[in-house]
Amino acid sequence: MGQPNQPDRFTCPGVNAYFTAAVLFGSLGARKMFGANGTYMTLLYAFPIGLGLPFVLQFIQKRLPRNHWFSEVYPVMFLAGGMHWSPYNIAYMWPSVLPAYLSMKYVHTRYLAFWAKYNYVLSAALSTAIAIADVIIFFAISYNSVKLPWWGNDSESGCEASYCTRLKVHKGEYFSPRIGA
Repeated sequence: MGQPNQPDRFTCPGVNAYFTAAVLFGSLGARKMFGANGTYMTLLYAFPIGLGLPFVLQFIQKRLPRNHWFSEVYPVMFLAGGMHWSPYNIAYMWPSVLPAYLSMKYVHTRYLAFWAKYNYVLSAALSTAIAIADVIIFFAISYNSVKLPWWGNDSESGCEASYCTRLKVHKGEYFSPRIGA
């Protein structure tokens, strides 16, 4: 959870999403959310779609040639892959797509022996490098209270200062079902 006077406006979106869901289910109850005429009633259609879609995709893939692009569609990645991105801006996750594609598609198909030997070592090395960089940055900058003023960390400029907001909430309005609805 964020602190109200935190200067950089950092939050923990995963924790906030879990907390918000717990409060909603605890205060409103599942029937108010997903029951008849509930706000998210149509979301329940995802269960039969999620049950049937892998069988439909499997049927289509069996009918097409093995080298068709549709043979590379995996329902788990298609449906659940984006769930890990949901609380974050896509800019936080997008840099991982190119290295993942290069490793899993290019290197794996052309240099299988090299990939089998070094892929997981490379993954561990990159994760370790991030952890080491975090420690260095913490002790070199954050621990010593060094300020690096630039547009990327200034919460009073750019989109964070409400220049790029898509929808404005006027005084007295809020995003949710109206009281008593």
